[in-house]
Amino acid sequence: MINYVKVKRNILLGENPGERYLARLYRNQDVDLDSIAESISNSTTISYADVLAVLKSLELEISRNILNGSAVKLGYLGSFIPSIKAKSQFDVDKVDANTITRFSCRFYPSQKFKHTLKTVKFQETNLDVKGLVE
Repeated sequence: MINYVKVKRNILLGENPGERYLARLYRNQDVDLDSIAESISNSTTISYADVLAVLKSLELEISRNILNGSAVKLGYLGSFIPSIKAKSQFDVDKVDANTITRFSCRFYPSQKFKHTLKTVKFQETNLDVKGLVE
């Protein structure tokens, strides 16, 4: 189950601006590479140090490939795809590296993972969060 809280927000744009209420995702605790390595190590026969070394190498390889302009496909999870934003030009000869305004990376979940995401269940949680409706 994924936790959410009810929050009050002042909506400034749109047809009906004003005070509104909405659900906001509540992240329990972020997970870092060390905790993933520990979890994998505990559920397999591979040592923590070996798992961490492989995960760090994966992290570096994903970064290296994205920075080289390659997409990185991670099977069931999905793909990391590099992308650019650029200013349009009327003349093809004016298009050069200076017209590129931003380089970024997007994550696209695989079709199977997208399907799994649609099956997620939610539950309200009672927490002390700024803006929380009491």
